[in-house]
Amino acid sequence: MLTVDAVIVRKGRGKKPEILLIKRKNEPFSGCWALPGGYMEEREDIKTAVVREAGEETGLTVDPVRMVGVYDGTSRDKRGNISVVWLCDIVKGKEKAGSDASDLAFFDIGKIPPNLAFDHGKIIEDSSRMLGKRSVRVLAGGVFNIIHPGHVHFLEKAKKLGDELVVVVASDRTALKSNKKLIFPADIRAKMVRNLKFVDKVVIGDERDMMKVVREEEPEVIAVGYDQSEEEITKMLRDAGISPMIVKIGELKGYSTKKITGG
Repeated sequence: MLTVDAVIVRKGRGKKPEILLIKRKNEPFSGCWALPGGYMEEREDIKTAVVREAGEETGLTVDPVRMVGVYDGTSRDKRGNISVVWLCDIVKGKEKAGSDASDLAFFDIGKIPPNLAFDHGKIIEDSSRMLGKRSVRVLAGGVFNIIHPGHVHFLEKAKKLGDELVVVVASDRTALKSNKKLIFPADIRAKMVRNLKFVDKVVIGDERDMMKVVREEEPEVIAVGYDQSEEEITKMLRDAGISPMIVKIGELKGYSTKKITGG
């Protein structure tokens, strides 16, 4: 059976991360501390299940921002359940034990109680390493023949998906495959994008290997524009063995490079 668990994090008084744990009311591991979570429901997507289970057991509305991993094996749960775990931010609410929880409390990530259920000790260790890493990196790409409000909308939305925005500007040869008119060469297009205040880094794509920059930058999230093929990009990532989250960003109506330039 597929289950979900939520690693709900907040900044403690010493500004170190604190994780919310519940005390399990029922077997298995009754009376032990655990991450809030439970079974997915029929036709429910994973992030929806994380939000629902967290709400039922803690009273909080959370935002799943980053997947920690998938945990399986009978050694973690004699029932053989597989769990998908997400790091979550708190959106709103006041913590209150409910559902399968008899109690709950926030714990400093360095002072987790020893009596943990399942393999939640390992999950918390993995989460701790992830929290100690650099901020969440978002990758976005395009030709950027000119910079117009549609591009600004796309890149601003992309930046809000994480903390650091890396923009890939298509090489001249790659750009000419999809554009009849190439107004500026890649170095000029890259300079224009670099001047946007919310862009942290700009790189020119490799014309022979589109996945090279993804392997080098290791983004947690890839932002896809309204006119970019999410299916094609997903397939390329899968074939390369890379698995960041893909987020499609909608169009700002009335703004299109092809309409503006006529090509």
